[in-house]
Amino acid sequence: MVSKKIYIASDGLVAFIDRAHKKHVQATAFFRYFAQEQCQIYSNVVSINETYMTIYNTISPSLARDFLRALSLSNINVINPEPADIKAAIKILETSNSVELTFSKALMGVVCNKKSIPQIVTFEFLHALYGLQLFYLPV
Repeated sequence: MVSKKIYIASDGLVAFIDRAHKKHVQATAFFRYFAQEQCQIYSNVVSINETYMTIYNTISPSLARDFLRALSLSNINVINPEPADIKAAIKILETSNSVELTFSKALMGVVCNKKSIPQIVTFEFLHALYGLQLFYLPV
């Protein structure tokens, strides 16, 4: 059985909210599937802040506030990283040779591993941390 735990990265949230985003249709299909299949959706405070700031700076401050209001009413589980998670993410960054790996991506990998979340919705390059996989709609 495929796990119904799915992590939404910042770019996945932005694509869903921004109708002009090139991946908006795909992100909308993902969220429709999540609702139909009653998936457990997760994100963390760093991804939420990145999403808020992207919306604030590229679309409008009022829509950024609406995003937070909608998030508070949604079923998205917001994970608060613990100090050990932050230290683990920093250690990954220190030992990684990849220049594309950011703190938020490393932290995302750590919290997904900790919560046994196998799939991530992102439209950016996904580093192979802890065997995480991109989410694809089933055929």
